[in-house]
Amino acid sequence: MLGASVHSDLTAFIHAEWNVETWLLHDGGLSFGMEGTPRLQALSNVVPDGMAWEVAAVPPLPGAREWQRPGWLSALKARLEGVLSEHGLSPAGPLKLLSSNDLATVVEAATLADSVFLKVAAHPREVAVTSHLARQHPAFLPPVLYANTATNTLVTRSGGSLLDGVGELEAWTVALHQLARFQTDADASALAALGCPAWPLLDMAQRVDAFLSDTPTLTAWSLKPDKIATLQAARPAIRASFEALAAHGLPDLPAHGDAHPRNALAGTRENLWFDWSEAASAAHPFMDAGWFLAFALHPARANLPIRIAYPDLESRLCAAYLHALGCPDASALLAQSIPLALLHRAVVYDARFRDWQGTVPNWRPQYVPYYLGLAAREVERLPTFAG
Repeated sequence: MLGASVHSDLTAFIHAEWNVETWLLHDGGLSFGMEGTPRLQALSNVVPDGMAWEVAAVPPLPGAREWQRPGWLSALKARLEGVLSEHGLSPAGPLKLLSSNDLATVVEAATLADSVFLKVAAHPREVAVTSHLARQHPAFLPPVLYANTATNTLVTRSGGSLLDGVGELEAWTVALHQLARFQTDADASALAALGCPAWPLLDMAQRVDAFLSDTPTLTAWSLKPDKIATLQAARPAIRASFEALAAHGLPDLPAHGDAHPRNALAGTRENLWFDWSEAASAAHPFMDAGWFLAFALHPARANLPIRIAYPDLESRLCAAYLHALGCPDASALLAQSIPLALLHRAVVYDARFRDWQGTVPNWRPQYVPYYLGLAAREVERLPTFAG
């Protein structure tokens, strides 16, 4: 079994060691620090010197997704080539696996024109939402070549560069303008009909408070005791900030649900948003904007080109978003909404993953402790938090 030290690129390791080309089906949990047996598909029948192929009895992977099963690469190529052919395109190089886990897989294919991206998800909602938005609001997202809810498959053209690698302020402000336009223009009832949940602000305030009072659940998520103590001490300030946000009067609106700079693109068209897997039919708009700001302003991203170019980035982004949303007077509320947005996300993911069972035993997605940890650092933004 390959050691965890090579989990970051199993296919490259195998190629370097044995000159065998492979396609990763499942890393066995090595990327999560778990002990497991990775599963890969050989791309040729060439046998390395000193070795021989052996047919082994490999048990089925419990709960395996389509892209984690033997034979997936052939199905992937057929699916992608069929879509590209319909649009007069053809692959211009090898497929590139960008990510693969229990929730989805994403593959990039170069064509003579540009890159296209194929995503297959475990749940059909993202495909349905993306297809709907492509029809009703095509300016919000990259061109969709194919959307099939039967196979949970999306194929889209490239829409530009990931926003977090772009140093021009205009690209960032246009992305926030687009986010505000989506929030105000999208049809909430249509999103609800597609299965997108609603997270009303006052309901979320109660959910957050109850969640933070649940010490056993916070502990079960492996949140460190000091973080639990910080968040529980901040509960009165968190409640007060939710109340202040409600009193301001902005209504709940459609939400992207995961609005951060690596889900936004800067290109020749207006800036575009993708990954609509967490879209909601209703949430307070600052839950999107607060997460965008928290991501961009994280200390680990201090060397982003935009952060280096604009030390006052927070105030510039807040002003651009609030102007687009039509409430330029709410900069203080938006700033104190950053920890609320992080807690909002933790509660949403707790509801989804608390009892989740995947293909890696004794592991579940760790979004909840991640967002709680970020929120614990940001509660100092709350005006009534005593620290």
